[in-house]
Amino acid sequence: LIVRTMLGLRRLSAPQLRAFAVFAGEIPHDVVQKSYVLSSGPGGQNVQKNATKAQIKVKLDESATWLESDLRSAVARRLANRINASGEVVIESDRTRERSLNLADAIDKLRSTIYEVQREMGARKETEADLSIVRERAARAAHARLAEKRRESAKREVRESVAQL
Repeated sequence: LIVRTMLGLRRLSAPQLRAFAVFAGEIPHDVVQKSYVLSSGPGGQNVQKNATKAQIKVKLDESATWLESDLRSAVARRLANRINASGEVVIESDRTRERSLNLADAIDKLRSTIYEVQREMGARKETEADLSIVRERAARAAHARLAEKRRESAKREVRESVAQL
């Protein structure tokens, strides 16, 4: 599959294609329950009068077909401390005085968490062979660094012996 990115056209490999197909950043509006409560954030007297704190609730059970099942369970594990007794993930935002901006921030928090979990799931796990290659490269680099130090030292010795003549 070839995808248009900001850098131009790009061919996706199989793992990238799976990650691309899992979550495209779109959270359906019908699965998000929105509510507003009194805020404790910035706003002075405004926060005592207007409910500006946005609170969204999203079910992450089998009915959440907009997410792949393994991604859905990984997100549920990540947000386990935010899941209420009804099985809904509760995310709040009272960052601003504006109700709409707080709602957008709460949805963005959920979207960012899903992207983060997706990226971690797609991350390649290091094997013992990978670690041995890294150790070998580090040993080679250390050997080359010491050889360079010896060459520089010999160069300085030659300069000192010529200067003493």
